[in-house]
Amino acid sequence: MKVITLITFFLIISCAKVEPLAEKSVEENYIDYVMSRSQYIEDKSTDIFEETPWYSYDENNHIIWPTFSVYALRTNRSYYKLQILDYYDRNSNPGHFTIRVAKEGGSENIYSFRAAGCGNIYTNSNYETCLNNPLTNIYRYLDIETGAVYDFTDAQAMKSKDWDLAFNGTSIRINAGKYGEKGTRIASLFIYTDFFTGGIVDYQRIAEVSFSDRGARFFDLEMDLRNIPYSLPPGVERVINEIDWFRTSEEDDRLYSSVNKNWWLVRSSDLQSYFKFNMAEINESILADDKIETEFVIHSYYQSKDDLEFQPELRIWRLEPISTKKRLVRLCLDLDAQETVHCSREKDKVDLSFTALNRNPRRWKIETSSGAIGPLSLEDISDRRTGRLK
Repeated sequence: MKVITLITFFLIISCAKVEPLAEKSVEENYIDYVMSRSQYIEDKSTDIFEETPWYSYDENNHIIWPTFSVYALRTNRSYYKLQILDYYDRNSNPGHFTIRVAKEGGSENIYSFRAAGCGNIYTNSNYETCLNNPLTNIYRYLDIETGAVYDFTDAQAMKSKDWDLAFNGTSIRINAGKYGEKGTRIASLFIYTDFFTGGIVDYQRIAEVSFSDRGARFFDLEMDLRNIPYSLPPGVERVINEIDWFRTSEEDDRLYSSVNKNWWLVRSSDLQSYFKFNMAEINESILADDKIETEFVIHSYYQSKDDLEFQPELRIWRLEPISTKKRLVRLCLDLDAQETVHCSREKDKVDLSFTALNRNPRRWKIETSSGAIGPLSLEDISDRRTGRLK
């Protein structure tokens, strides 16, 4: 990042002054700032870039300063860490991103591309007009594996699996939820909270990092990209999300079939036992009265409160069939006993709850009682020997 050029430019027009520290700051134990939280997440969506902002805006100098936070990205069964290094090009033009990326176990890559969108009200005299024009207020779409950048309309992006992150000015999207169908997930790995001591941004310290290694000291820390809480993106309200466990059948669009490639780690309602959960089969048939009967087949591996690891035996559970003859169907599942239980009287046994609203179109959902991790590939879930995680 050519921060020196950027600072020189802004110092000419502003009486405020931001300079690198005169002396090198004392090295800290940066590992203390690595995020440490349970990776079991609840049924609630989060915009990770609002929860952990990637930049801070210096109002005195009108500068976007990257905070060099490190994020983890899970996409297409692969894991990456990423860090935003710059928002300006060599000539101090905004909306030019420079990003540091490293695939799990691999070396880092630096990607640079322009994604200014409409800019902002200070730099674009036609800002409001630009915002209201879908041809100008556009995102740039990045494939994190190759570094390729695409121009898509929102409709094209929704159907494309060629991108993982999208950029428009300071806004960032991921390919999941209301923005895409790839199922990408993101999490915070590292945030250097000493940039924000007492709730006040210390631009002097940010400048010191910008003038030196551009946050490499943070990025190069040993960090676990798998055993962390990947948040649900905007538009996704459930960990066991609908498009990840069932879809319209290819044989008959009135019926559903399972997406059985996906697995989840599910924590029991009492937080004592754990399950590798997979919706292996959804068997549906149309009855004589045009009603639909459904049978669910659940595959799971079980770890009781006394087990150190998951038991090796695959458990197969065929639920009693349900029918669209009932307008509303609710099943509360005790995964320990592999039984359906009363949803209110036996609430302490409910690990997952299934709801079917039999209207046109039908609507299904599965909700967790105390959190889950996923969706995970068979390879990923097979490598996890225990659900009892730090």
